[in-house]
Amino acid sequence: MLQFFKQLVVPVTVLLLATTPTWAADATYLGSTSPDLVQLLPPPPALGTPAGDADLQQVLLWQKNRTDAQLKLADADTHKSVFRFNDVLGSAFDADKLPLTAAFFTRIAKQGAVPMKAAKAYWKRPRPYNSSTDVHPGIVTEGTSPSYPSGHATFAWLTAEMLAQMVPEKRAEIFNRADSFALGRVIGGVHYPSDIEAGKASGMLIAAAMLQNPALRADLQAATNETRKALALPALTIATQTAQ
Repeated sequence: MLQFFKQLVVPVTVLLLATTPTWAADATYLGSTSPDLVQLLPPPPALGTPAGDADLQQVLLWQKNRTDAQLKLADADTHKSVFRFNDVLGSAFDADKLPLTAAFFTRIAKQGAVPMKAAKAYWKRPRPYNSSTDVHPGIVTEGTSPSYPSGHATFAWLTAEMLAQMVPEKRAEIFNRADSFALGRVIGGVHYPSDIEAGKASGMLIAAAMLQNPALRADLQAATNETRKALALPALTIATQTAQ
């Protein structure tokens, strides 16, 4: 399994070579820079192969050992909102108090979902509970929608990459929260571990592409100003950079 996931570590330079930046007048964050995840991610392991069987066994192991508290958090995290990160950023990180920030993250989530959904449609991987009667989901399911890569993991890591730009003081906590957000999908029985790892890679690749865009960085700066003021943090200028 580890060897499979090593293929997911795609240098940002590969992404830069795979896309040609052109900034649209309407400030679309991706446009022609959208990463082709079908080309950049490895295919998911098939059931019946050693990697595929190991994937399923991890789902079943979590199913056996998961707690009610883990399921409660995973079920709540089904709602894809940047404000699920307020448990590490504090109660002042609130949608009603941060309209610019809320609008910014809604926009990146919507645009970031486009390449992720294209990859799902290409691979059409069935979810664990659609592939094995031994899997009993403990959270709200996604029906028969494709499993790979995980949309929630993509969202969590795209969001974390942007939040870490805005509040670098909480970088470690932000990425730990993104990890728990993504892992909840395996704990709940609605994704395989390989779906989650591919989602993490997808989120980072999408963030890297978006951060090339001056319009994105301008909106990120506005959201940063608003959020840091609400959190009583000193002003921070967003540098011209790519995702780390």
